[in-house]
Amino acid sequence: MPDPQRIGKYDIQGILGKGAMGVVYKAFDPTIERPVAIKTVRKDLVDPDLVEQSMARFKNEAKAAGRLLHPNIVSVYEYGEDEANAFIVMEYVEGTGLREYLNRKAAFDLGQITAIMTQLLLALDFAHERGVVHRDIKPSNLILTTNGSLKVADFGIARIDTSNLTTLGMVMGTPSYMSPEQCQGQAVDRRSDLFSAGVVFYELLTGEKPFGGPMETIGHKICHEDPRPPSSVSRLQLSPTVDAVVATALEKKPDGRFQNARAFGRALRTACDALIADDAAGATELNVAAIKLESTVVLPIFDDTVLRTVERRLAHYVGPMARVMIRKAASQTSDLGELYSLLSDNIQDPEQRRKFFEEAEASGVNTGSSPRVHMTGGQAAAKPAPLERSFVDETTQRLAVYLGPIAKVVASRAAQKAASREEFVELVAGHLGTQDRGAFLREIGFGER
Repeated sequence: MPDPQRIGKYDIQGILGKGAMGVVYKAFDPTIERPVAIKTVRKDLVDPDLVEQSMARFKNEAKAAGRLLHPNIVSVYEYGEDEANAFIVMEYVEGTGLREYLNRKAAFDLGQITAIMTQLLLALDFAHERGVVHRDIKPSNLILTTNGSLKVADFGIARIDTSNLTTLGMVMGTPSYMSPEQCQGQAVDRRSDLFSAGVVFYELLTGEKPFGGPMETIGHKICHEDPRPPSSVSRLQLSPTVDAVVATALEKKPDGRFQNARAFGRALRTACDALIADDAAGATELNVAAIKLESTVVLPIFDDTVLRTVERRLAHYVGPMARVMIRKAASQTSDLGELYSLLSDNIQDPEQRRKFFEEAEASGVNTGSSPRVHMTGGQAAAKPAPLERSFVDETTQRLAVYLGPIAKVVASRAAQKAASREEFVELVAGHLGTQDRGAFLREIGFGER
């Protein structure tokens, strides 16, 4: 579908991003003469039997978000529909997503972290008091503006962008930031947002997520395991009081958490202000230019847990040199299956090489079904892996974490068009935003491409 030149009265100027069900455009409002952002939702990706209900729900959510006039929330200006799309016109924010800062290993000090979290909790409190729960609080939905303010994006919209209707039993959100009740498909309220805010707080303090590892284990960790105290992980000097604030925010049962954002904010400031220089205490804005970045950071493609697992398997055949081999191979590919292929070159015995691949396949890694064969010039390239029903079903389940129920529609259409696994994955991954796309591809063993 070609990009429109105009939506409603707004002139389209460019694409800001692509999401699960549509595109976000930068546009210009000729009446007020200001830039805006327009988030579109394609009607053809909604279950045909639920289009009317879904659009009504989408409109109601836009109206709810439109009531949230707050300096730390991206404002919603207008809702509209045309033949192909429903769309929401929003405030255009000049700034950088918190996810990008974290990806670049930003060295936030405690004063900066307190300012970020204070603004986030002010936004949450304002929304919660008006009956709006975000359900997808995460760094990529938090924007740091050039003047040092935090803006929360997708308030009241995120849940509609990934679902036809929100119902009990539907797992929604971003895996590493979901609350236990979200992971279990239970009803959520404001306390779920506060859990997600606690995950963001932990990541700001330590530079890592509290619940990491392979996709299969994250939900279990969120529901049953407590992360290490931030003070044992962070480069910052943190007190036990800060650890206690994080622990309360990340309580498994909602009744054990902070019951509202104001309580979370008070506890956070009490714990952090004593550790911050007097001139920074109580500040709600931060000097963005003062944030220290590692500008040449090479982002890790594979999760540490994944690499340790592969290293342990390889060491069984090659000994302690496995660690060096892993580091070299991981720098050459972003695909887990190809990583196993590269590493297999170091195993001389054919039978041991075969066992190495069988171990990978048994854990769900797509290695192309057989060890890599060194080809001579006269040999043809390997054919793409065929598309099997079992692979489609498994990939659809993973895709549903990001797209919700529309994953079935997206996967079904892609399966009708695709002749191979690779083509199928490319088609379904095209419905994900940049950050989610990379995570999804790595989870299913294809790496980012």
